Amino acid sequence: MLISRSDLGRRKPGFAWWRMLVWLLLLLAAFGGVQYVQHGQQVWGALQALPAGDEQSASALHGMLAWDVGYLVASFALIVACAGCILRQDWARPVLRVLVLLLCVWSAYRGVLLWQQWQVFNAANAALVAGGATVPPQVTDLRRVLLLGLGLRVIAIPLLLWLAWQLGHPAVRLQFRARRV
Repeated sequence: MLISRSDLGRRKPGFAWWRMLVWLLLLLAAFGGVQYVQHGQQVWGALQALPAGDEQSASALHGMLAWDVGYLVASFALIVACAGCILRQDWARPVLRVLVLLLCVWSAYRGVLLWQQWQVFNAANAALVAGGATVPPQVTDLRRVLLLGLGLRVIAIPLLLWLAWQLGHPAVRLQFRARRV
């Protein structure tokens, strides 16, 4: 079904929540990129300070550095796609849709892992309490962090799916323009 601009009426486009979500995604990706750069610098510093024969630690640090670089590349791609959508470039809409769907799948996967960690953590915590031990404050803080991570994923997944759905709407598609050569 084709929709022309005349089919949409002559009214000006109003506030669009999908644009706000793209801005928020851009800011979160930029913040994440900064975090990955800082963590990568710390890992690189630790790698340079290792003694010559510690291959096991070096291998673990190289793995952490590889994940940091991978996350940094992914956040940069997300930043570029979000900026393209904010500028309403036609190429950016399908790219951001794919990236948002991949981010949704990744977030769901990480949510399942967090849920499994929560169950193990809760069982260990219950065993401590049943044994008469006092729960240290760090354990309570870790419990809050796990719950916050789960809660953010529960909120983020439907929002990301909604954004991908919105970017596929004909009315939204018409707001994007092809690149001029």
